[in-house]
Amino acid sequence: MRKPVFLLALLFLLTLVSPLAATSSPRDQANLPDVTSDPFPTQTIDNLPTLDQANILATWEGENSWPTLAANNERTSWTPEEVSGNLKPLWYLPIEPYISQRVQIIAAYDTLYIATAKGLYTLNADTGAKGWVYPTELPLGHSPTVQDGVVYVGGLDRKIHAIDAFDGDGLWTYEAEAGFVTNPLVADGKVFAGSRDGYFYALNASNGHLIWRYKTDGPITYSAAYKDGVVYFASNDSYAYALNGQTGALVWKSSKLPGAGFQSWWPVIYENRVIFSGSNNYRTSIQPGGGFQFVELERDDVYPNHATDPRGTLIGGLGTAAGDWAPGTVTVNASRIYQYFNNKPWRQSVFVLNRNNGQSAETAPVLWTGTHSNSRYPPVIGADGVLYQQNNYMSDPYIAGGQISGWQPGVNYISVISSDWAAVDEPHGYSAGGDLIYWNLCCDRQIGAIDITVPNSVFADRYSDGIRPPTGGVDSSREWIYFGYNLDTIIPNYNQLYHLSDTKSYASFGSDLGANGAASGNGDYGYHGDTNAPIPYNGKIYVHRGNSIIAFTNTTAPPQELSMFATVSVQDESSSFGAAYLNELLETEIEEIVAAGHLRPAYTTHGIFDLRSRHDCGDNLTDYWSNPGETLVILLEALPYLSPSLQQSVRTYLQSEFTNYPPYQYNHIGWSGAAREIFDVPPEANISGNLNPQNKNFTYKNSGGWEGVGVWGRNPYAFYALWKYAEAFGNAGTILNNADDAFWEEFNDRPADSLLTKMPHVHNAYIAGMWGFLELQSLAGVSPSSQVQNELNRLLNLRVNTFTKDSAYAPYGRDNTVKAYCRTLNIANNFMFMVPELAAHLRTHKLNAVQTAVSDYETLAPNWFVTLNTDGFAENAVNTLYDTYGLFLAKALILGESGAELERYLDVPAFPVGDLYYVQKLVWTLANSIPDFSLSVTPTTHAIRAGETAVYTIQLQPGNDFSDNVTLSTNTPGGINISLSNNNVTLPAQVTLTVVDLHNSSFEDTLTYNITITASGGDVTRQRTIKLIINPKYSHLPIIYHQ
Repeated sequence: MRKPVFLLALLFLLTLVSPLAATSSPRDQANLPDVTSDPFPTQTIDNLPTLDQANILATWEGENSWPTLAANNERTSWTPEEVSGNLKPLWYLPIEPYISQRVQIIAAYDTLYIATAKGLYTLNADTGAKGWVYPTELPLGHSPTVQDGVVYVGGLDRKIHAIDAFDGDGLWTYEAEAGFVTNPLVADGKVFAGSRDGYFYALNASNGHLIWRYKTDGPITYSAAYKDGVVYFASNDSYAYALNGQTGALVWKSSKLPGAGFQSWWPVIYENRVIFSGSNNYRTSIQPGGGFQFVELERDDVYPNHATDPRGTLIGGLGTAAGDWAPGTVTVNASRIYQYFNNKPWRQSVFVLNRNNGQSAETAPVLWTGTHSNSRYPPVIGADGVLYQQNNYMSDPYIAGGQISGWQPGVNYISVISSDWAAVDEPHGYSAGGDLIYWNLCCDRQIGAIDITVPNSVFADRYSDGIRPPTGGVDSSREWIYFGYNLDTIIPNYNQLYHLSDTKSYASFGSDLGANGAASGNGDYGYHGDTNAPIPYNGKIYVHRGNSIIAFTNTTAPPQELSMFATVSVQDESSSFGAAYLNELLETEIEEIVAAGHLRPAYTTHGIFDLRSRHDCGDNLTDYWSNPGETLVILLEALPYLSPSLQQSVRTYLQSEFTNYPPYQYNHIGWSGAAREIFDVPPEANISGNLNPQNKNFTYKNSGGWEGVGVWGRNPYAFYALWKYAEAFGNAGTILNNADDAFWEEFNDRPADSLLTKMPHVHNAYIAGMWGFLELQSLAGVSPSSQVQNELNRLLNLRVNTFTKDSAYAPYGRDNTVKAYCRTLNIANNFMFMVPELAAHLRTHKLNAVQTAVSDYETLAPNWFVTLNTDGFAENAVNTLYDTYGLFLAKALILGESGAELERYLDVPAFPVGDLYYVQKLVWTLANSIPDFSLSVTPTTHAIRAGETAVYTIQLQPGNDFSDNVTLSTNTPGGINISLSNNNVTLPAQVTLTVVDLHNSSFEDTLTYNITITASGGDVTRQRTIKLIINPKYSHLPIIYHQ
């Protein structure tokens, strides 16, 4: 049983803005070992005013806050706050920047803190009044943590940000090597967070300096839990970890866990165990991958008579078995679940590990629930000490059902607390407050609460009376459903920022009703995957749906619609790793490919798009790099940036690939070869049954694509690859002779313009293929075909004349689910299979239209550059790689963005080996790199008394052979005097900036100055803004601990 103890925490915010507060990064501390003791002890400023000791010792009797993800560092998702009854919306407020479905609302100090794609936004928790904004140009990655007057939040700008919780002033930032999509955990004066760069970081909470970091073999996208000095997390290398919080030393590493990794959520500490909720690694309804939806495979095993049993037949016997739940609680015997996992342990998705050694402690009686990819939602710990989690316990001829059920290690039963039916492929988010469990069903369908102290006798009575399913007849004295599939009639316009919001499953972020008018139906972010839990706080329940914050409470008043919180724009200061660092990354990626040998296509899952990618929306699109042409083109593009010895190895590799899988012969390389992914593929995936290469995609040719009219058997991009290969290796005449028949077969049976304009990636591929064929003819000494040249010219003109940012699939939802799933490609379709020659043509003839399209797509899909991002459309929790690949190519090849700008959108490889799109992004970043320099300032924030002096250090480093002098200048705010030790320097250089406050020492007001430093040289201008705080304030606040 966990009981709250309220203690008072005191912190001088001045500590957080001390002279050592700075923007720091691992590159600043390159000589640090990955695990090290704290080289940067917390600093304070001497001679502070003395606080009233009575305030320090006072007992806080205020709020039951929700200050971090899942409420506390043990991630129990429980708070004493209980808001019972049939709640109604009190007010709702749309926020213009996108809010990811995984983000929880954080509540403390009578304030709601919401992480968005454009920074941190705050609201008054009582009234919904707009508060301060901490704007960012790139999205924040997950929910913030509020502690001791400071908000900590990670972002896709690679930074952890520390922010004043009361006024939104930035205090410090720390920059890693990739973005953060985890929630910072704050304990013992440290900030803990895993990064997409594969490192787990411990930072000094007062100044952001690195204390230690620990390397794993995969991106860390799963937030951490903490207890007794140990931090627990999982990495996407398929392992769970426990580290010593003080030193970073490994306490234990689990055995390899099944599934497709750990994203979005967190482990839960339960007594002497830590519980990880994972994923499944079955592709949806295709081979290899199982051939069916995973929920169908599991249904067939655990409900063998599902076709004939009445809907709602329980998985085991009904009773009232004893447990820590309330006496008389309805239970179901879970023996069949245990037996199922005993027979197929790789299908487990909830892992109960011993907290002391990481070994499996027992099997959780919890079957898969959730959409068809990504990790399942973790359990909460109720006031009764029972674990509550969405479960599957009722049969159905099609999709089994269940709801949230209770379970305990060592107990052979699960408890049934709800009389609601929930399909197991429709995910819930849930939390606990007092004796209640709150839940939120995906897709804006339902939100409700359950009192776990009152047994669900209605369910038992209905089952005993032979009613199937036994759901329905909810007892309103213990279970409440706040709304049911009608939220848009209760609070109109709450979902105004979603397209086709009335279609539930097929809604996507983006609507012309947005405040900036730029968004549209072209988005590909839905809400059938990740979801957020209701948050109890100060007599209300908060949740975000439809990009609106909604407050529920006991009220009879009509709900109040508040005006939209508009985007606050800012241009972030960016840093560059430099060409040498990127070249090293590229060489490492290529070396791993060569060492692995021939690679099979990447095995990964997105959801129902897996099925639709076969031949409806494209040609085997989720069999990444199954077309041999892509491998040839991308590795050939990389050759000039490699060392001579590696160039030769790659050339040998390419010749082997071409010999074994010539693009004119094979459209798909089959499934033999080394794996790119790190996750174990389940036995039923049937890799061994799909080894042989395929000459053509016959279904795509005969009945694929728009309206099923047919597209191609061989991707014409192959003929572009043949030209590039012949250009590098010669023998163009033989290659042309071998490819000639295949080319003319595709050329003479090419689709009509009506399909090309609907499927622009197909249009791009035909342009690439014809361009390549003509160049191949020239290399072979053959006169280029005038017929092909004329058709290429026509297709180029057609591409320019019909280019549109608007997807042909955007209008489709429930009325045509096949076309609806092609909306998954909405923001990528224009740029897939785009070659530099086509890009140059579009840059010349359609630059403004492309700029508009890219801008809109970035608004609609702000996390576009994150590989395997978890904001997927419809029943896809995971976005495709085409978002990251397509928009990056548009920026690099059409918009011509500089290498330094492109670097901001370099995430991490999607797979440990052979992510060719990552290789291509590195290549084009290097190709677009220009002489440049970096500008950094230490500290970023300084705090002094009135009349004192602050000193900052400016560092300038050249990159990419930058050789010009750099001129420095600043703005000149009144009330301070600013001087530079040198304002014209040759790089590298260090310059001292001195600021003297001109106020008398008796001046007592608190002031904040923003000082902008501008550095200009050559064709480059860099700016940094630093802060100076005069007479800083301090505060004290509560923290909830659990015993």
